[in-house]
Amino acid sequence: MGVFYLGNNGDWKHSYRPTLIYFKGNNSIMTFKLFLFIALTSFVLNFEIFSQDVTSDNIVTKQIWLDYNPSYKLNEAFNLYGDIGARTVSPHEWNRYVIRPSIRYQLPKTIFSNLYYRSELHGGIGFFFTNNLSDVNRFEIRPFQGYKISWPNRPRIRIQHYLRLEERFDIDATNWVNTFGLRLRYQAAMVFFLKGDWLSFNNGIYLPVNVELFWNLIGVKQFNDAVRVMFGLGREFSPKWKGEVDIGYFYTRNTVEDVFATNDLALRIRVYYNF
Repeated sequence: MGVFYLGNNGDWKHSYRPTLIYFKGNNSIMTFKLFLFIALTSFVLNFEIFSQDVTSDNIVTKQIWLDYNPSYKLNEAFNLYGDIGARTVSPHEWNRYVIRPSIRYQLPKTIFSNLYYRSELHGGIGFFFTNNLSDVNRFEIRPFQGYKISWPNRPRIRIQHYLRLEERFDIDATNWVNTFGLRLRYQAAMVFFLKGDWLSFNNGIYLPVNVELFWNLIGVKQFNDAVRVMFGLGREFSPKWKGEVDIGYFYTRNTVEDVFATNDLALRIRVYYNF
């Protein structure tokens, strides 16, 4: 029976091509902006609704994370990458600032060379400064080592397993007393790449979903995470730039008090740039 599509002059036209909706010219950019606005608005509304449904027995916080993630390819095996970010919480108890330079080494395929997989070693060191509004400020130095495998690693779907060990040096910023912590974390992530399916403007859009578990082998004074669940919407604008909006639920201890049962709802905005 054919479909209708929007032409450059703004008129709807009819076609018998087996396409759901087709956008031409600058309308694709306008439509993507509208789509991103609707998706972000839905995230915020669900954010508010879910926060009201959580039982009052546990502390509920709402967090906003802003991240800039640069990367630089040294050669076929080594990549430098990292993240620079700021985080805040409501009720407004703290602000947190992050710098985490890292390096990634892609392991050669020594077995199962015909499979579409990728394995990597990761290492780096994170610097976290927390401005606590009702308690002492804290500075954390966090080296980490990790192993990641992506399988299947195909153009339309990628499934990743990431195991990471972190040594946490949590420092009281008033007297510089250090508390040592040790944490193991495992993340299972899945990314769907749409590649222009269904609607022509969604080429470059991807849908990330991940679940991360934490084992605090030796706890510290603040931020002893237990579980994180996140899903989002991303867009590759070019080989160098991409952006991502995620919404998530964390179960953690967010304050320096002896209360562990906190439910944290997080909105995370990430920008990636490849040099």
